[in-house]
Amino acid sequence: MTEKARDIGDGGQGGTRNEDHRWQDAIEEWRLNWRIGFAAFITIGLSHGAYQALSSLFVLPLQEAFGWSRGQIAFAHYSSLVVAFAAPFVGRAVDRFGARRIMLCGMVLSILTYLGLASMNGALALFYMLSVLAGVIGLSASGLTCSRVVSQSFVRSRGVSLAIARSGLALASAALPTILFAIIARFGWRAGYVTEALLVLIIALPVVWFWIGDSRTSATTARHDSDSDLPTWLHLLRERRVWLLCLGAGLGYAPATAIMTQLQPLLISKGVEADAAAALVGMAGIASFAGAIVTGSLVDRFWAPGIAFLFACGSAAGTCLLAWHGAVDGPMASLAILLIGLGLGAEIDVVAYMVARYFGIRSFSTIYGMTVFFIAFSSALGASMLGVAFDRYGNYDAALLVIAASFMAAGGVYLMMGRYPKQRD
Repeated sequence: MTEKARDIGDGGQGGTRNEDHRWQDAIEEWRLNWRIGFAAFITIGLSHGAYQALSSLFVLPLQEAFGWSRGQIAFAHYSSLVVAFAAPFVGRAVDRFGARRIMLCGMVLSILTYLGLASMNGALALFYMLSVLAGVIGLSASGLTCSRVVSQSFVRSRGVSLAIARSGLALASAALPTILFAIIARFGWRAGYVTEALLVLIIALPVVWFWIGDSRTSATTARHDSDSDLPTWLHLLRERRVWLLCLGAGLGYAPATAIMTQLQPLLISKGVEADAAAALVGMAGIASFAGAIVTGSLVDRFWAPGIAFLFACGSAAGTCLLAWHGAVDGPMASLAILLIGLGLGAEIDVVAYMVARYFGIRSFSTIYGMTVFFIAFSSALGASMLGVAFDRYGNYDAALLVIAASFMAAGGVYLMMGRYPKQRD
């Protein structure tokens, strides 16, 4: 039995002592490696994920500058499909060459890509090409690399540490739009892209240069990092748990993403006032942040698939509340959005945790990249399905019931992961 399993199973005074040791070990991890955690927090916050949240600020300026339609500009978001295909291969490169090297190279290329966007002269094909490059290169400073760095450096507090690091994206998405909007309004859209480049150059790149790779990891982890004898693709594809994790991630993340893409019109169709619906959209983001932190704390103490199952049940319950026949009143809508938002935050955190817990660090980014592939493709399908369902039936109810079933299926798939293997940290 592993030390973690003993901690969970002990009761009475022994359990209290083990819990005290757990917190002491977690505090010691953060005392030694806080720079790693903070660097991951900053890097994820200024990664391509943040740019996606800010990209809507460029729509009107680009439309005015070049006469592009909004549909033409929005077509650039299909670059996410290319990113989905690239994710497993970028992850493989991270596992083979190290996260720090990939992050630094990717950040330099990201700076050049943003400067390229700032230099556009109206060629739509160039805009699409740079959008694809920004997405693929952005993987180098995303959860694909940062989650590996955090998982490598934090063991006893891995769950909550992953949640803290990933919260950088949520906080940046809340703070940066106002700043960037003011810059674009005063200096133009080109200055907006230059600002994106400067944020990477002045903030993200230095913290990675000075702090990533400076953690005091265990000898076992260090050996894993330097080991070039990675499992082959064929070996990974034969792993039943790899497929289960990818399937669970796709079934769990896609429906939540689909709901978020249609949330305001969905709520309005249920009788919620437009301003109240907008407020509930913001509430979903806050709930997602809370879900990640709560889940991170729980998986450090309890079996992660079980925690994922409970949150999936909550998301399914929230979706069923939205599918309730007829209008949904304010309190019921709030409860539904709270449950779905908590589940979305839990999904983000628990997948990275289970990759590290079941498969160790050596192939972390490769396997995580495979889950990103499933998440991106299933999310695209889910978002389109919800819109098509409304066009066909005049409401979202049938699609919401399918989404609730998908949440439950994801939870059931996670339960099939079984016991943790022997410690592979």
